[in-house]
Amino acid sequence: MDQKSIGKARWARARAASLWQQADDLDSIRSGDWRARATRRRGADRLRTEAAKFDGIAARLCPVDDEQAA
Repeated sequence: MDQKSIGKARWARARAASLWQQADDLDSIRSGDWRARATRRRGADRLRTEAAKFDGIAARLCPVDDEQAA
């Protein structure tokens, strides 16, 4: 495994973590009517879908987790 792939995998994992955090932040907002909550829930679901894609990219680039390799 080359350094370039490891760097890309780390970036993808960081991006996925950021997207997961954004989704959790959206879910934590309890204000508004049912339409606003449903819209935020759909947005959070889309963010989690994107996070899963980045997790998959990271797994393909660097199948061994960085912490396990160290």
